[in-house]
Amino acid sequence: MMINMNHFQFTKIFANRRKELKLTQAQIAEYIGVSRAAVSKWEKGQSYPDITLLPKLARLFHLSIDELLGYHSKMSKDEIRKTYIQLSKKFSEKPFELVEKEIEDLLKEYYSCLPFVLKMAQLYLNYAPKSPDRQNTLTRVIQLCSQVKTFSKDFLLINEATMMEAVALLQLGKPEEVLELLGNDINHPVEANQLIATAHQMLGNSNKAKEIIQVSFYQNLIQLISYATESMMMEIENGHYVDETVHKIRQLIHLFDLENLHFNTCLIFYYKAAAAFVFKGLHEKAMEMLQCYVKLCTKIKFPIKLQGNSYFYLLTDWIEKTSVIGGEAPRDEQSIKKDLVLTIWKEPRFASLKESNEFKAMILNLAHHLNVEEVLE
Repeated sequence: MMINMNHFQFTKIFANRRKELKLTQAQIAEYIGVSRAAVSKWEKGQSYPDITLLPKLARLFHLSIDELLGYHSKMSKDEIRKTYIQLSKKFSEKPFELVEKEIEDLLKEYYSCLPFVLKMAQLYLNYAPKSPDRQNTLTRVIQLCSQVKTFSKDFLLINEATMMEAVALLQLGKPEEVLELLGNDINHPVEANQLIATAHQMLGNSNKAKEIIQVSFYQNLIQLISYATESMMMEIENGHYVDETVHKIRQLIHLFDLENLHFNTCLIFYYKAAAAFVFKGLHEKAMEMLQCYVKLCTKIKFPIKLQGNSYFYLLTDWIEKTSVIGGEAPRDEQSIKKDLVLTIWKEPRFASLKESNEFKAMILNLAHHLNVEEVLE
């Protein structure tokens, strides 16, 4: 049985590998059990080995069959990062359906590269609002996450897929399925990282122990702000609770320089605090929060790069090592800029503020600063 390998780089790989291993054509012929002339033809591209000979030839060359044929079913971390960024940019330039087709073609080619599959799920999740069929796109996110969970043996990858699936289910309006997926009570151990760090310390890996603790500190700090923000919104009718929460969160943001460290968490807080104050009819306080939001938007440096600071000094290296897309933004720059404006301009809860000249001027100035005036037309 012959295999058509014209589209593979078999000839080049075969010749280079033979020379690397300092093997003669005669030696290969003897090992495989064919004539020297047959091996010569393989190397010249005049014919190809029978498919039944490929496993033995791959073993001789210390390659997988895929490597021997020049087929790559996996992407490197750097390739995934570059592909994600390129596709993200295309979502701002091309119709959703065209980019979707490109993603699906890549998923067929790299079906077994699970880190890539998960990043494509994340890409779909981030751009689902642009989809002409948002429900179908979110369903595709869940399918890809399920694929990762089924075939991966990497606990961290499985955990990320599970969390992403839960986000997609919530956006589909399926809270019961989220509880079925994650459980309906607090059940995730938060002390695991501390135990891991202690183990490294005992083994003399002090730098690794420091990194784990510092990164966990950072992650829990960001999570603390997120929890506090949601707690504030759940207590929105309690004016005293809202005031106290806003006061405490603003102190934390200032204390840890979080506007520079993780601006997105701060923007969400300012936006939701403004909504809470509008609900209470406190328009002056709402405008103060929106001014904080706009001021922070104008301080964002593009292209966005997530990194540590002098206090969280181990964070940057950790981000580069562990994140497939490094510290870069998960969406393209233009989409982010537009959303920064539209988030507050189209928010129904801010309708009562739109009559204010101060509010209008603030939005216009932000749109001008970000060069997205067209979104207000």
